[in-house]
Amino acid sequence: MSEAFTIAAPRRRQPALEVDGALVAARLGLAGEAFRQLMADGKVNVLCERGIGEDSGRYRATFYYAGRRARLLLDETGCVLEATGDAIARPGPAAS
Repeated sequence: MSEAFTIAAPRRRQPALEVDGALVAARLGLAGEAFRQLMADGKVNVLCERGIGEDSGRYRATFYYAGRRARLLLDETGCVLEATGDAIARPGPAAS
């Protein structure tokens, strides 16, 4: 799968960045088709942040699904500078 999809990018001349779904799916441990369906169903949470100061002109897109996180660092044209994927800790039950 090399289908791209767009994500909203804060305070950008063009309001969206294009991201390769296969790159994100692999970092979440998903098959491309499963990832595409989960995105369509709104099951993957996405956060896009705009860099400031020395990170100006860069964006960090983070995708969350089932205790995993895929994070892409993008330049202002949408070119991937870095891509990571890892498991994230979920908060445990509140102590009583």
